[in-house]
Amino acid sequence: MTTKELIAAFERAARANRLDPWRDGNLIRLPATGSVIMTGDLHGHELNYERLCRAADLAVHRDRHLILHEILHSANTRSPDQCDSYLLLAKAAQLKVEYPGQVHFLLSNHEIAQVTRDEILKAGQAMVRAVTNSIATTFAEKSPLVMQALDDFILSMPLAVRTENRIWMSHSLPSMRHWKTFDERIFSRKLTRLDLQNDASLRSLTWDRQQAEAGLEQMARRWQVDHFIVGHQPQSHGCDRRHGRLIVLASDHAHGCYLPFFLDKNYAPEELFGLIKPLASIQ
Repeated sequence: MTTKELIAAFERAARANRLDPWRDGNLIRLPATGSVIMTGDLHGHELNYERLCRAADLAVHRDRHLILHEILHSANTRSPDQCDSYLLLAKAAQLKVEYPGQVHFLLSNHEIAQVTRDEILKAGQAMVRAVTNSIATTFAEKSPLVMQALDDFILSMPLAVRTENRIWMSHSLPSMRHWKTFDERIFSRKLTRLDLQNDASLRSLTWDRQQAEAGLEQMARRWQVDHFIVGHQPQSHGCDRRHGRLIVLASDHAHGCYLPFFLDKNYAPEELFGLIKPLASIQ
Protein backbone atom coordinates (compact mmCIF):
# COMPACT_ATOMS: atom_id res chain seq x y z
CA MET A 1 0.00 0.00 0.00
CA THR A 2 1.46 3.36 -1.04
CA THR A 3 1.53 6.40 1.22
CA LYS A 4 -1.32 7.95 -0.73
CA GLU A 5 -3.41 4.76 -0.54
CA LEU A 6 -2.80 4.34 3.18
CA ILE A 7 -3.78 7.90 4.03
CA ALA A 8 -6.83 7.68 1.77
CA ALA A 9 -7.93 4.43 3.44
CA PHE A 10 -7.88 6.01 6.90
CA GLU A 11 -9.47 9.28 5.78
CA ARG A 12 -12.31 7.62 3.85
CA ALA A 13 -12.96 5.13 6.64
CA ALA A 14 -13.09 7.94 9.21
CA ARG A 15 -15.75 9.62 7.10
CA ALA A 16 -17.61 6.31 6.74
CA ASN A 17 -17.50 5.81 10.51
CA ARG A 18 -19.01 9.22 11.14
CA LEU A 19 -21.68 8.75 8.46
CA ASP A 20 -22.51 5.15 9.35
CA PRO A 21 -26.25 4.75 8.63
CA TRP A 22 -26.75 2.95 11.95
CA ARG A 23 -24.83 5.45 14.05
CA ASP A 24 -26.52 7.41 16.84
CA GLY A 25 -23.97 9.61 18.58
CA ASN A 26 -21.20 7.25 19.62
CA LEU A 27 -23.43 4.17 19.49
CA ILE A 28 -24.27 1.85 16.62
CA ARG A 29 -27.92 0.78 16.84
CA LEU A 30 -28.46 -2.23 14.61
CA PRO A 31 -31.82 -3.13 13.04
CA ALA A 32 -34.10 -5.99 14.05
CA THR A 33 -33.20 -8.13 11.03
CA GLY A 34 -30.00 -9.61 9.67
CA SER A 35 -27.03 -11.09 11.49
CA VAL A 36 -23.83 -10.13 13.31
CA ILE A 37 -20.32 -11.50 13.55
CA MET A 38 -18.75 -10.27 16.77
CA THR A 39 -15.01 -10.65 17.31
CA GLY A 40 -12.47 -10.29 20.08
CA ASP A 41 -9.17 -8.40 19.98
CA LEU A 42 -7.21 -9.08 16.78
CA HIS A 43 -3.84 -7.44 17.55
CA GLY A 44 -2.49 -7.68 14.03
CA HIS A 45 -3.47 -11.33 13.46
CA GLU A 46 -3.85 -11.18 9.69
CA LEU A 47 -4.80 -14.84 9.21
CA ASN A 48 -7.71 -14.57 11.65
CA TYR A 49 -8.79 -11.30 10.05
CA GLU A 50 -8.93 -13.00 6.65
CA ARG A 51 -10.89 -15.86 8.17
CA LEU A 52 -13.41 -13.42 9.61
CA CYS A 53 -13.83 -11.75 6.24
CA ARG A 54 -14.53 -15.13 4.64
CA ALA A 55 -17.01 -16.04 7.37
CA ALA A 56 -18.80 -12.70 7.04
CA ASP A 57 -18.97 -12.85 3.21
CA LEU A 58 -20.38 -9.34 3.23
CA ALA A 59 -20.85 -9.11 -0.53
CA VAL A 60 -23.34 -11.98 -0.41
CA HIS A 61 -24.92 -11.30 2.99
CA ARG A 62 -25.93 -7.67 2.65
CA ASP A 63 -27.75 -7.64 6.00
CA ARG A 64 -24.78 -9.00 7.95
CA HIS A 65 -22.67 -6.81 10.25
CA LEU A 66 -19.02 -7.42 11.13
CA ILE A 67 -17.82 -5.88 14.42
CA LEU A 68 -14.05 -5.30 14.70
CA HIS A 69 -11.89 -3.92 17.50
CA GLU A 70 -8.33 -3.73 18.78
CA ILE A 71 -6.57 -4.50 15.51
CA LEU A 72 -3.44 -2.49 16.41
CA HIS A 73 -0.40 -3.74 18.33
CA SER A 74 0.94 -7.21 17.69
CA ALA A 75 3.61 -8.88 19.79
CA ASN A 76 4.66 -10.85 16.68
CA THR A 77 6.64 -8.04 15.10
CA ARG A 78 9.46 -7.99 12.58
CA SER A 79 11.70 -6.55 15.30
CA PRO A 80 11.20 -5.51 18.94
CA ASP A 81 11.03 -1.89 17.83
CA GLN A 82 8.88 -2.20 14.69
CA CYS A 83 5.18 -3.12 14.51
CA ASP A 84 3.32 -3.14 11.18
CA SER A 85 -0.15 -3.82 12.60
CA TYR A 86 -1.35 -0.44 11.30
CA LEU A 87 -1.30 -2.05 7.83
CA LEU A 88 -3.95 -4.56 8.89
CA LEU A 89 -5.96 -1.71 10.38
CA ALA A 90 -5.70 0.08 7.02
CA LYS A 91 -6.95 -3.06 5.27
CA ALA A 92 -9.92 -3.15 7.65
CA ALA A 93 -10.47 0.56 6.96
CA GLN A 94 -10.73 -0.24 3.25
CA LEU A 95 -13.33 -2.88 4.10
CA LYS A 96 -15.34 -0.22 5.96
CA VAL A 97 -15.26 2.00 2.89
CA GLU A 98 -16.44 -0.88 0.71
CA TYR A 99 -19.22 -1.91 3.13
CA PRO A 100 -19.97 1.27 5.09
CA GLY A 101 -23.19 0.03 6.69
CA GLN A 102 -21.94 -3.46 7.47
CA VAL A 103 -18.48 -3.02 9.05
CA HIS A 104 -18.33 -1.33 12.45
CA PHE A 105 -15.33 -0.58 14.68
CA LEU A 106 -15.29 -0.32 18.45
CA LEU A 107 -12.87 2.08 20.13
CA SER A 108 -10.39 0.12 22.26
CA ASN A 109 -7.67 0.89 24.77
CA HIS A 110 -4.75 0.06 22.45
CA GLU A 111 -6.07 2.40 19.75
CA ILE A 112 -6.58 5.08 22.40
CA ALA A 113 -2.99 4.64 23.57
CA GLN A 114 -1.77 5.08 20.00
CA VAL A 115 -3.58 8.42 19.67
CA THR A 116 -2.56 9.76 23.08
CA ARG A 117 1.01 8.37 22.74
CA ASP A 118 0.69 6.84 26.20
CA GLU A 119 2.92 3.79 26.06
CA ILE A 120 1.32 0.40 26.40
CA LEU A 121 3.10 -2.94 26.65
CA LYS A 122 2.24 -6.24 25.02
CA ALA A 123 4.40 -9.25 25.81
CA GLY A 124 6.95 -6.80 27.22
CA GLN A 125 7.16 -4.73 24.02
CA ALA A 126 6.46 -1.00 23.85
CA MET A 127 3.69 -1.04 21.25
CA VAL A 128 3.05 2.67 20.66
CA ARG A 129 6.74 3.25 20.00
CA ALA A 130 6.91 0.19 17.75
CA VAL A 131 4.03 1.39 15.52
CA THR A 132 5.37 4.95 15.48
CA ASN A 133 8.87 3.76 14.57
CA SER A 134 7.55 1.53 11.80
CA ILE A 135 5.56 4.37 10.25
CA ALA A 136 8.52 6.74 10.55
CA THR A 137 10.88 4.22 8.94
CA THR A 138 8.49 3.33 6.12
CA PHE A 139 7.12 6.76 5.21
CA ALA A 140 9.98 9.09 6.23
CA GLU A 141 8.97 12.74 5.73
CA LYS A 142 5.37 11.68 4.99
CA SER A 143 5.03 9.89 8.34
CA PRO A 144 3.34 12.86 10.13
CA LEU A 145 0.57 12.76 7.51
CA VAL A 146 0.12 9.01 8.03
CA MET A 147 0.02 9.45 11.81
CA GLN A 148 -2.54 12.25 11.51
CA ALA A 149 -4.80 10.13 9.28
CA LEU A 150 -4.46 7.15 11.64
CA ASP A 151 -5.31 9.28 14.67
CA ASP A 152 -8.36 10.79 12.98
CA PHE A 153 -9.62 7.36 11.98
CA ILE A 154 -9.33 6.12 15.57
CA LEU A 155 -11.10 9.24 16.88
CA SER A 156 -14.00 8.49 14.52
CA MET A 157 -14.69 5.05 16.01
CA PRO A 158 -17.93 4.50 17.96
CA LEU A 159 -17.92 3.18 21.51
CA ALA A 160 -20.49 0.40 21.45
CA VAL A 161 -22.99 -1.52 19.35
CA ARG A 162 -26.44 -2.40 20.65
CA THR A 163 -29.14 -4.51 19.05
CA GLU A 164 -32.93 -4.71 19.11
CA ASN A 165 -32.64 -8.19 20.62
CA ARG A 166 -30.93 -6.70 23.68
CA ILE A 167 -27.25 -7.48 23.07
CA TRP A 168 -24.54 -4.92 23.91
CA MET A 169 -21.05 -5.05 22.37
CA SER A 170 -18.11 -2.87 23.40
CA HIS A 171 -14.39 -3.36 23.86
CA SER A 172 -14.84 -3.65 27.62
CA LEU A 173 -17.17 -2.43 30.37
CA PRO A 174 -16.77 -0.31 33.50
CA SER A 175 -15.78 -2.04 36.70
CA MET A 176 -18.14 -1.67 39.66
CA ARG A 177 -15.93 1.06 41.14
CA HIS A 178 -16.16 3.22 38.00
CA TRP A 179 -19.76 2.36 37.18
CA LYS A 180 -20.92 4.36 40.20
CA THR A 181 -19.75 7.60 38.54
CA PHE A 182 -20.12 6.58 34.89
CA ASP A 183 -21.21 9.49 32.68
CA GLU A 184 -23.36 8.27 29.79
CA ARG A 185 -22.95 11.56 27.94
CA ILE A 186 -19.88 10.01 26.28
CA PHE A 187 -22.35 8.11 24.09
CA SER A 188 -23.84 11.29 22.66
CA ARG A 189 -21.21 14.03 22.51
CA LYS A 190 -18.30 14.41 20.10
CA LEU A 191 -15.13 12.96 21.58
CA THR A 192 -11.79 14.75 21.47
CA ARG A 193 -8.19 13.71 21.90
CA LEU A 194 -8.34 15.08 25.46
CA ASP A 195 -11.33 12.84 26.18
CA LEU A 196 -9.32 9.82 25.10
CA GLN A 197 -6.64 10.78 27.57
CA ASN A 198 -8.62 12.15 30.50
CA ASP A 199 -12.28 11.15 30.46
CA ALA A 200 -12.75 8.65 33.30
CA SER A 201 -15.95 7.14 31.89
CA LEU A 202 -14.48 6.63 28.44
CA ARG A 203 -11.39 5.05 29.90
CA SER A 204 -13.40 2.73 32.14
CA LEU A 205 -15.39 1.54 29.11
CA THR A 206 -12.19 0.66 27.24
CA TRP A 207 -9.62 -0.19 29.93
CA ASP A 208 -11.45 -1.76 32.90
CA ARG A 209 -11.44 -5.46 33.73
CA GLN A 210 -12.96 -7.55 36.54
CA GLN A 211 -16.59 -6.56 36.06
CA ALA A 212 -18.75 -7.52 39.04
CA GLU A 213 -22.09 -9.30 38.75
CA ALA A 214 -23.86 -6.46 40.58
CA GLY A 215 -22.43 -3.91 38.15
CA LEU A 216 -23.50 -5.96 35.14
CA GLU A 217 -27.03 -6.24 36.52
CA GLN A 218 -27.19 -2.46 36.93
CA MET A 219 -25.85 -1.85 33.42
CA ALA A 220 -28.32 -4.34 31.98
CA ARG A 221 -31.24 -2.52 33.62
CA ARG A 222 -30.09 0.97 32.70
CA TRP A 223 -29.18 0.12 29.11
CA GLN A 224 -32.10 -2.30 28.67
CA VAL A 225 -30.00 -5.23 27.45
CA ASP A 226 -29.69 -8.88 28.43
CA HIS A 227 -26.21 -9.80 27.21
CA PHE A 228 -22.77 -8.16 27.00
CA ILE A 229 -20.03 -9.25 24.58
CA VAL A 230 -16.54 -7.78 25.00
CA GLY A 231 -12.87 -8.45 24.35
CA HIS A 232 -9.92 -6.86 26.18
CA GLN A 233 -9.35 -9.66 28.68
CA PRO A 234 -6.91 -12.34 27.42
CA GLN A 235 -8.50 -15.74 26.84
CA SER A 236 -6.15 -18.65 26.18
CA HIS A 237 -9.09 -20.77 24.96
CA GLY A 238 -10.58 -17.94 22.92
CA CYS A 239 -13.69 -17.29 25.04
CA ASP A 240 -15.23 -17.24 28.49
CA ARG A 241 -18.63 -16.65 30.06
CA ARG A 242 -18.95 -14.76 33.35
CA HIS A 243 -21.83 -13.92 35.67
CA GLY A 244 -24.34 -15.29 33.17
CA ARG A 245 -24.58 -12.08 31.13
CA LEU A 246 -20.98 -11.47 30.06
CA ILE A 247 -19.15 -13.16 27.16
CA VAL A 248 -15.45 -12.42 26.61
CA LEU A 249 -13.89 -13.16 23.21
CA ALA A 250 -10.29 -13.24 21.95
CA SER A 251 -9.48 -13.48 18.24
CA ASP A 252 -5.73 -12.85 18.27
CA HIS A 253 -4.22 -16.34 18.45
CA ALA A 254 -4.53 -19.91 17.14
CA HIS A 255 -7.37 -20.69 19.56
CA GLY A 256 -9.20 -17.46 18.78
CA CYS A 257 -12.99 -17.40 18.46
CA TYR A 258 -15.85 -15.37 17.03
CA LEU A 259 -19.56 -15.20 17.78
CA PRO A 260 -22.18 -15.17 14.98
CA PHE A 261 -25.80 -14.49 15.90
CA PHE A 262 -29.08 -13.33 14.39
CA LEU A 263 -30.71 -9.97 15.07
CA ASP A 264 -34.30 -11.23 14.99
CA LYS A 265 -33.93 -13.91 17.68
CA ASN A 266 -33.95 -13.68 21.46
CA TYR A 267 -31.24 -15.74 23.13
CA ALA A 268 -30.88 -17.38 26.52
CA PRO A 269 -27.37 -16.85 27.96
CA GLU A 270 -26.23 -20.44 27.43
CA GLU A 271 -27.69 -20.44 23.93
CA LEU A 272 -25.74 -17.33 22.90
CA PHE A 273 -22.51 -18.69 24.39
CA GLY A 274 -23.09 -21.95 22.51
CA LEU A 275 -22.92 -20.11 19.18
CA ILE A 276 -19.22 -19.27 19.62
CA LYS A 277 -17.03 -20.82 16.92
CA PRO A 278 -13.25 -21.28 16.61
CA LEU A 279 -11.62 -19.18 13.91
CA ALA A 280 -9.52 -22.18 12.90
CA SER A 281 -12.71 -23.86 11.65
CA ILE A 282 -13.11 -21.30 8.85
CA GLN A 283 -11.78 -22.64 5.57
